[in-house]
Formats: sequence, structure tokens, C-alpha cells
Amino acid sequence: MFSLRDSTKEEAISAGSWLEIDIEWTGAGLRARALGSRHEQPGAHPLGPELTADSLHALAGRVKAAAEKGRRLDSQLAQQVQALHRALFQGDLQGVLARLREAAAGRPVLLRFMFQEAALQGFPWEALCEPGKDFGFLGNSASVLPVRGVRSPEPWQPREVRGAVGLLAIAPLHPHTLAQLQGTLHESLAAGEIEWLEPLTGPRARRAALFERLRRQPEPHIIHFIGHAGLQEGLPVLRLADEEGEESWLPVELLAQQLHRTWGKGPLRLIVLDACEGASPGPLASAAELLTRTAADAVVAYLWPVRTDVTLRCSRAFYRALTRAAQQEGDVALSLNEARRSVLAELEGSAEAFSPVLYLRGRDPVLFDFKARRVLPPPPASARPGASPPSPALVRLLEQPFTLMLGDRWEEEEPTLRNLRERLQGELTQKTGAVTPELPLITLAQHFALRIGLEELDYEFQDVFGHTDFMPPLVPLLARRLGAGVHITLLRLPVLEQALAEQHPDFTLHVIQPSSRADRHALVMRRQAGASRWERVNKLPASLDTTRELVVLRLCSGYLPAHHFTRPLLTEDDYLLGLRGLGSLLPAELADPIQSVLSQRPLLLVGLSQLTWCHRMLLYQLFGRRALMHGSVAVLDPHMHEQEVWEEGRGLPGRTGVRALESTDEELMDWLETLAAGRAP
Repeated sequence: MFSLRDSTKEEAISAGSWLEIDIEWTGAGLRARALGSRHEQPGAHPLGPELTADSLHALAGRVKAAAEKGRRLDSQLAQQVQALHRALFQGDLQGVLARLREAAAGRPVLLRFMFQEAALQGFPWEALCEPGKDFGFLGNSASVLPVRGVRSPEPWQPREVRGAVGLLAIAPLHPHTLAQLQGTLHESLAAGEIEWLEPLTGPRARRAALFERLRRQPEPHIIHFIGHAGLQEGLPVLRLADEEGEESWLPVELLAQQLHRTWGKGPLRLIVLDACEGASPGPLASAAELLTRTAADAVVAYLWPVRTDVTLRCSRAFYRALTRAAQQEGDVALSLNEARRSVLAELEGSAEAFSPVLYLRGRDPVLFDFKARRVLPPPPASARPGASPPSPALVRLLEQPFTLMLGDRWEEEEPTLRNLRERLQGELTQKTGAVTPELPLITLAQHFALRIGLEELDYEFQDVFGHTDFMPPLVPLLARRLGAGVHITLLRLPVLEQALAEQHPDFTLHVIQPSSRADRHALVMRRQAGASRWERVNKLPASLDTTRELVVLRLCSGYLPAHHFTRPLLTEDDYLLGLRGLGSLLPAELADPIQSVLSQRPLLLVGLSQLTWCHRMLLYQLFGRRALMHGSVAVLDPHMHEQEVWEEGRGLPGRTGVRALESTDEELMDWLETLAAGRAP
């Protein structure tokens, strides 16, 4: 427990009400005793002889199973968590809580759970539900705020913040998740409530580089780690970027020590472990408890693995509540309860809401003092050194309904996917004894198919493309701008589909992959509005409502959502023999509404090249000899120097040019952010 001096200091700082509940195993079973913020000490009481270690573990397993399936607690589970709530909040303890709530005058009371055994940390106490209520869980309550208390010799104190809250994101192995998180926080970033510090990923997230960054400015208020957590020999570890092809795991205790030494007196107050089982207890302590004890005043972690879209929903609601400009303080416990409430509301009561938990060092959840704060939106991209304003042609296009055609340029540039080229070249060299020259991927794949075989080519493709979390950072920003209608992707991974599902959860989304056979048997996947799962549509829809639904047309096959694989267009023969007009690839009930949208809306073409013959072929298969809609814009790789070719229409359908802009991905992302923030010229 805290010393009397620390306790008195905390009470002087905070006028908030709290109730500290110690839970421990005794010879008679589980027992609870409490201490109130006004020095109340209700007598200890058992939670009942029927509650054993085995039954508590089984109950936790059933809540976890419901979360893994994205389901709400069934009636039997609901009764069990209500019974446990009744057993805990009874007698004198319930009376003290009632009086604290009354004295709090409408402010929530902090419930600080103190566990005498590490195994009790693995139970979702936040899922305890008030009897007689369907959604009276502690984890989303407006009157009590459950946290997991941590004993620490380190002092607690809120941090005065006069501007934006600085957030340092770390994603050692999955750089695309940084773009997803940044996109999720777009409103807070655009309002100037959060400052996005330069994130760490790839080589910058190796151990030496990470520790070097922890010695430098700017220091963040929040660290958000996205990755993998686990236990090695009973000790909590986090996975960093690989070192020379070998997995690299960092003991959390070492990270906590380094953070304490370098940033212990700085602004850091919160760490978010967006990692599976970051709150899973080890023999000594969970990763979250270790970090709270030494490195930060509070840590948010997950008891169990949850879906990416759930963590993004949670992060959006959590950070919005924690940093909003209109408030005078940043209450981390209140914000996490709001986030859980948002997940419960948006995902039909899913038990996934109980996976995020909060570890807190002190008895006051207010981490940030915003009383002297002045929030200013960040400068527009055009105001940054060297940045150019968005093109008027792009502005006009984005102000109206349009169709996105997303090319496959990134698959040639992404290091993990470029490995396919290296493997094909290596196999061909070994087979033929000759060094294969640098060829376009489709030509290299054709050589491989002819000399070694299509079956082996499929194997190589799946072995590379089937084990990647590839997501170009630009795609989520593009997806946010898209509305109902038809959009086209040439990527062989379901990148656009995933981004649309995350950015537009309220739209029904159809993904259509035409058949390369003459039977026109298209493959259709669907994600209903408000749902999170993809389903294969066995019976083709009678019609498509492109005015209310999102339709993604996959022209090059490959991997669909839910990791469903079909042979991609990869070789020259695939493009020569497998591509025909939409009318011959799709049944009329699908082809007609798609053709109608394509002929009536301008296109935004990104990631394509007129110097790549398969791109030209795809455009002709889609549009025949019809010119692209007036107002279409092509955003080009500046290294290709082909702006004149597009604007003169030399290789385009109808021989009619379109407006062409040369831009790097970073410049286009800046333009999109500028326009989204309403700062267009």
C-alpha cells in the first residue's frame, strides 16, 4: 500500500471520491475488504463458498470465448456476472459505495481493485453487471470507474498540458497499423488536440534504435505500442523489429527501467499496449503492471486478443474523450469507460468491450491538467516548408461523387512482397542455370510458369502474399474520401476492402471478383452495414444499389477478405487470355449497374502507369473505346515522368487525355488531410 505521506498528498491533490477494494484468496475462498476516500473501512466479507478458483477461471474463459466470437454475453453468462456483482457489492461495502456516490455529487467514484494474487488480474472484473440491468457493467458505468491499482514507490501527479497531447506510436512489425491509427485519430489531430510525433517502425523499432529514441526530444505524453506481447520464462516481453532475421523480444522490466531513467521526470503519463494479452499476468506481474509501477501513471492494455477494427474503434473513442478541447482535465478512467460504452453500442453488446483494462498508479484518474490549455489546429500542408497546395483539379474531383481506380504499384515496392520477385528469380536461375535479367513481374512470372509450372507459381505467391499485413499508409486516407458507388482495385491483397470496412462501418460493402472463365460466375463477398464479418454470397444479388452501397471490383484476383484465395492475374498469359470486357466477365445483373456508374463518374487513378501494358489493357477492358469521364485525375509517380502521356491521352481509351498530377504518396496524403480539414484553397 502507499505510505501515509503519499496517501495524504494524493487526497490533497484530488477532491475525487474513491473506493479501494482488496480481493484475495483465503482458506474460505475469495474475500473482499475495502477502504474509502473518507477513511471508511467496511468489514471484510467472503464472496461465497460456491466461488472457487476453478469456477472463477471457467467464468473468465466463457467471457473471453464470447469476446473471441464478437458476441454479447448470453443469458446464463449475464446471470453469472450479475451474481458476482451482487456477491461483491453487499453489506457494509455496498453502503459505503452508495454514500460515496451521493457525496460525489454526480461525479463518478473510482473503484480501485487491488489484487493480492497475480492470477486474479486475468479475470474481467469490468464485466461485472448490476443485477436487473442488461448493460449495467462496471466497465461502461457512468457512476463508477473500475481500474486496477498498482503499488509503487513513485509519486503520482497530473501533467499540465498547454497545447496538444503528444503521442508516440510504435509498431515494430506492422507499419500499416500506424496509418490505420493515424486515420482513426484524424479528428483529434485536425483539431490540434493530439500531436502525431514521428512514429517508430521497422529498423527504427529495433532495440538499440528504440533506446536511443527514448533519450531524445520531443518527449511524448502518451506512448501507443502496437504489436505482440507475451511471456518468456514467466516474464512479460514485447516483440520489437527483427534483428538479422531473428525474432527480438524485449523484457518489459528493462523497457520500464529505461523509460523511468530517461523520461521519468518528463510529460509521459500514459502507455497504451495495443497488443494481445498485454494485461495477461505472469508469475510476478503483467506487462501493464510493470510499466505502471515504474514508467507511467497509467497503462491501458488488453486481456485477450481482439479484432483490429475493435481496437481502432476503442482508440478513437478513448482518445477523443481523453483529449477533447472543451474539457479542463484528461480523466483516463472516464475516457476508457466511454470507449467501452462506444464498443458495446456499435458492436451490439460484444464482450470485446471488456478486453481493454486500465492499470492506475494513484487514486485519481486525472492524468492531464488542461486548465491553461490553448488548442490550435496544425498548420496546413501548404504552410509546411516545401509543400505545395492541393491541385484545383483534385479539389474539384473530391467535391463530387467519383470512382477510385487503385493500381498495384505498391506491390512492386513493398519489401516483403518484393520477396516474390527474388524467389522467382532464384528458382529460375537454379532451374535454367542462367541468371534471369531484371524483368517486369508479369514477364518474370510468365517465364516461371512456362519453365517450372503454374502450380509452383501459385505456391510461391501464397507463401509470400498470404503472410503479410501489407497496407500502404495512403490507402486508409483515400478510403475515407470514398462514398457509395463502384471502386476498382488491381491489388492482389484485400487492402482497399479492409480500409473501406474500417472507415465506413455503416455502409454495406460488396466485393466482386469477376471470373476468368466463360461461365461469368463471379465471386462475391459481402459485409453488411454495422457488421464486422465477411460472408460469401452464394446467390448473386438481383441488383446492386450503388447509390447507397460500396462496391469494390477486384480485377486481378488473389486474396479476398477473410483470407479467401483464388488464382491471381500474375503472368502475361493471365492478362492476354483472362481479360475481357465486364459484360463477358459478369452476369448482366452485376455488369449493368457497374458500367452505368463507370460511365457517369470521373475517375481518380492512383498507382497506375501508362508505361505498364497490363494497366492499359485493363483500362480498355473497362471502358472500351469510350473516353474517361471529364474531370478525371491521374496521380502519378514522379519518377516515371509520364505526365505528358496521360494528358495527351496517347494510350487511354478514346485517345482523350485526363488531368495528371505528379506526387509522392506523402504529398498526396498531405493534400487529402488538408482537404479533409477544410483548408482547401
